[in-house]
Amino acid sequence: MRLVFLYGPPAAGKLTIGRELATLTGYRLFHNHLTFDLAREIFAIGSEPFQRLVDDLRLRVFTFAAQNGVPGLIFTFVYGKQIDDPFVWRTMEEMAAAGADVCFAQVICPVEDLLSRVEDESRRAYHKLASPADLSALLESHDILSPIPFVESFTVDTTKLAPAEAAQAIAEHFQLAE
Repeated sequence: MRLVFLYGPPAAGKLTIGRELATLTGYRLFHNHLTFDLAREIFAIGSEPFQRLVDDLRLRVFTFAAQNGVPGLIFTFVYGKQIDDPFVWRTMEEMAAAGADVCFAQVICPVEDLLSRVEDESRRAYHKLASPADLSALLESHDILSPIPFVESFTVDTTKLAPAEAAQAIAEHFQLAE
């Protein structure tokens, strides 16, 4: 199995690119709010049990998919430098143990574009962060713009590429085929 780990800040275009990539490759799309929304129904967002449940669910889905013949999975994620390093390490370890490859693709765009995109109505359907003030606070409190320092990432800039073009570039870079 190939796990395409699409990461970047909120409103960079990860889910949109993920959908395009799923269409292009036939891979399944597993966006981060599937587990986030479930966990927030049970625990307070940001609490230790909330984060542990989110991480464990995601890792279980990755592993289960790899063990049960899913050829490819696309995962969207907001990476916070240092905070999310243990999750990324666990993902790599569990995927290696399952015989799966992880392909890291960072989705970027300038902060001013993030702040204008964050209010888009499409984000509300998934209960995503949708406030420029909340995004600004997140940008100030966490390093969510940096690449994951201990992996090799392919980077796409959504101000230079349309979602379909970004998906095509990712598919070509990692040689993902349907």
